[in-house]
Amino acid sequence: NMDFSDDGSKPEFNVATIEVLEARNLIASDIGFFRAGKSDAYVIVKDVKGMVGDDRRTSVVNASLNPTWNETFHCKFNYKLSAFKFKLMDKDVVTADDPLGKATVPIDWFLDKLDPANPIVMLDLWLPLAKVPLPMNFQIGLAWDFKKKETPIDLDASIAGLDRGENIYDKVFFGHLVGFDGAVSHSGDDRTGDGDGDDETITFDMSRLPAQVEKLVVTVNSFSGQPLSHMKYAYVRIIDRGRTHAFFGIGKGHVPETDGLLLGVVQRSAEGHGWDFVTTAVNAPGRDVASSLPHIVGYGRAHLGW
Repeated sequence: NMDFSDDGSKPEFNVATIEVLEARNLIASDIGFFRAGKSDAYVIVKDVKGMVGDDRRTSVVNASLNPTWNETFHCKFNYKLSAFKFKLMDKDVVTADDPLGKATVPIDWFLDKLDPANPIVMLDLWLPLAKVPLPMNFQIGLAWDFKKKETPIDLDASIAGLDRGENIYDKVFFGHLVGFDGAVSHSGDDRTGDGDGDDETITFDMSRLPAQVEKLVVTVNSFSGQPLSHMKYAYVRIIDRGRTHAFFGIGKGHVPETDGLLLGVVQRSAEGHGWDFVTTAVNAPGRDVASSLPHIVGYGRAHLGW
């Protein structure tokens, strides 16, 4: 919650009380398989422009994919603050800590709810992890599993590259495993989703990507038209040199009733150099990525700044 109260003269600082409660369905970052290990997670409340003080950090919750912190931070800030920023990290003893994702809460979310009669604004939110900076060489691992007593359906993971006009420049999928002049390659089709680890893997060399490609969309489609809600879970993870760089999962009961899903987007960073991965996991109906494209473009223009 946030206190915008005024005692007759303008306060030099406002105060935000940030409660970091819990996270759900994290990747087992320490050993790279979704259900084989755990992560040692903690959250950083970033020291950004307008905040007073240094980074705030929660304690580390060891060996958990569903950590609970219930920790509170009182943060002073001034008019220069545009957003609160959070980083979720996995603690490593030997090597550098691994990023699991980032989240942002714009100050406008509070200002939109501000009531002159009540200067305290409260928000209770689950924050999706989004906008992960990418190295030039990385992989995207995709996996899914089906509910007990459900017959597995054949799902197709695709990467489609869009040009400046949001037209498909090229794509890779089970029927076209290498594309974009060799910059993107697909591991092949997994028809069942059985077993641990990634079901399909796409490898990227962004230095070879044709200049016409502005963004790459990651989709999963049911070519038969059967709903993806038959899945027990699905996830997408970013892999850098064999290690999990970031992860986003959809758990039981949260997979939408659709035959197409936009899991994420690789797009140029807002700073104009490098690439980011943006998690989405939104409904994009269609039996293949071309059929899903109108929904993908509509979402991108409304929410991703296309």
